Formats: sequence, structure tokens, C-alpha cells
Amino acid sequence: MTTKRIALVASYAPSLIQFRGPLLSAIVAQGHSLLTAAPDFTPETRLAVEALGAETADYPLSRTGLDPLADLRALKSLTDLMRNWQPEVVMGYTPKPAIYATLAASRANVPHIVPMLTGLGYAFLTGGGAKQKLVRRVSTALYGRAFARAHAAIFHNADDAQVLIDLGCVPPELPVHIVSGSGVDLAQFPSTPLPAMGNGLTFLMIARLVGYKGVREYCEAARSLKPRFPESQWLLVGPEESGPAGFPKTELSKYAESVAYLGAADDVRPHLQRCHVYVLPSYGEGMPRTVLEALATGRPIITTDTRGCRETVAEDSNGILVQIENSAALANAMKAMLEHPDRLAEMGVRSRSLAEERFDVHRVNQAMMDALGIPQGGPLR
Repeated sequence: MTTKRIALVASYAPSLIQFRGPLLSAIVAQGHSLLTAAPDFTPETRLAVEALGAETADYPLSRTGLDPLADLRALKSLTDLMRNWQPEVVMGYTPKPAIYATLAASRANVPHIVPMLTGLGYAFLTGGGAKQKLVRRVSTALYGRAFARAHAAIFHNADDAQVLIDLGCVPPELPVHIVSGSGVDLAQFPSTPLPAMGNGLTFLMIARLVGYKGVREYCEAARSLKPRFPESQWLLVGPEESGPAGFPKTELSKYAESVAYLGAADDVRPHLQRCHVYVLPSYGEGMPRTVLEALATGRPIITTDTRGCRETVAEDSNGILVQIENSAALANAMKAMLEHPDRLAEMGVRSRSLAEERFDVHRVNQAMMDALGIPQGGPLR
């Protein structure tokens, strides 16, 4: 088997372990040389990545906002890195690395460049003000430049791919691959029985505290249901986030009698095992990782009928899909489960089956390596 020099470019170093660890391990296990680049390595994260057999490199990146000078610095740094390390395959993932790693690799004459869009981001959600529309215009132009220089592209759902195809960003001849998100490690997230129900159910949402994740809709739905179902619980787990899209804790405090905010969590498994129903009322995702983890744990799902999210629910089988930005519809879906708790165990079994059939991380990684053109010599795990 011919081995290759492969570079993966991220916008957030911990994601290399949290979301790409099995992929890194699979690439190294096949004997390929692997470089990972990110802007914010800590000593601990660097050691964890290097323990998987990959090299690490730093580059500057402003993950959010429009700062042309900062973006030019990122592009120059990545171009220098590509010229010095001379990879044969480059993949940048998440919006900015997908763009700038692709442009840098093209400048460095890398023979195979495959950006991966794990989601289109806030700029491509419905609605939004003048700033969001400006970011969307700039992003559209940059996607067009990047995809014109790519040799293939990977998306986490077909809807995201179609958005950029319709905008003219994706050349008609460019091979487009759809993979099932980042996948989920079924051994790390084993199926667990639903907790004893007692007199109520426990609902759980895990997300960054930003409006477009549906935090407000979750809180409003909980507040409307709590008086009628006082024994039930609504839990919210996730880190705070600043900026205009952030959902401030001052506003969250208004829902304190209905929603228990538990802060951020490095390990979400105890929270998933504690809940009866997992809820993510997001306005749009690439493929929501927390929902995949809830599927694997064997939990019924309530999520939105929108990009990425709808891929995780077979209606009336393992969960319920609701409209985005609609707290009343969300409350009705929760109420349906509160009034028919006898259905939840079977829905959880179907969630686990869906995780096994479609979202097993080893199958997803094999599809991703095929899309990257990385030779694979070993059997599928």
C-alpha cells in the first residue's frame, strides 16, 4: 500500500481529539504521515494529538468576525506550512479552515485538496440582520474561490451541499461526497436503559448558549409545560458564549424555575444517561454531534426539521421533528412524550439502531478516507 503525507487543518485544536480522534488514529494506523494544524494548541491538547501519532503545527486564526488582515495572516501562515511540510492531501474543516487551507494548499501545489463543510455556520441560517447578510455575501465569494481550487468536497448533509451548489459556489464537475457527520463511537457511547420514570420525565439539551441553537425555544417550551408537569425536569448543559448571538445568563435566569442550567461538561455521558428524551431545537446544523451521542445512548429525539437535524430522526419511529423558532410546536412534541411515556423505550431502541446502521464512527471514517483518496489497507472495524 502506498502511504501519503496528509494534513488536516482545524479551527479549534480540541476538536482534533473530541471529533476527529478516531479519524486521526485510522489514518496513522494505515501507515500515513499526518500533520494537524490549529490555532490554539494547549500543551495538553498537543500531547493528546501527538500520542495518536500525528504531528502538530500552530497557525493564527480569528474564528469569528470579519478581519481581512487576520484572515490574510492565516492564509500566509498556512501557505508557508504547506510549502514546508509538502503534504499530498489536505483537508480543512469548518468554514474558515475549509476556505483558507484550500487556498493555501492550492498556492503550495498540493496535488489533492478536499475541504470539508461540517456545517455552513451562522451566516447561512434563515433571517438575520445586516451583519449576517454581509458575512453571507463574503462567505459565498470565498467558498466560490476555494471550491474552484479543490479536487473534491465533503459535506455532512446533502442540504448544505445543495445550498452552495445553488449559489454557484461548487463547480459542476467537482466530486461531492456526503458523509454522516463525524460519526459516533458506539463503544464510547453504549446504549443504556432509560431511567425509572416515576412521576415525570427528564428532558436534556446540550448546546453552546447561542440563540440559533434554540435555547430560547427550549426554555419557553419548558416554562409552558412545567405547571402542568411539575415532577418533570428540563436540563440545559453547555458553555456560555459571548457576542451578538450569545444567549446571556441574565436572560437564562428568567427561566430558573423551569430549566436547570448545569454549565459546561467535558463528559456528557452522565447527562445523557440521566435523561429520558434528548432535545435540540437548532436552526440548522451540519450533523449535530450531541444528537448522534444521544442516538447511540438510546434516547428518543426531539429536534428541528431543518438541515442536518432532520437526518437524525425517522418521524414517529425514534423521535419527533418540529419547526424551527417555534416554541409552541416544541412544547407540543414534549407534551406528546409526557402523555405517552410507554412509547419511549421502543423509540430509544430505534435510536440506537439508527446510530449503528448509519452513524458508526468507523464506517463514517472509512467513507471520509475514501473521499480524501487515502489508501486503506486494513479491514473495517
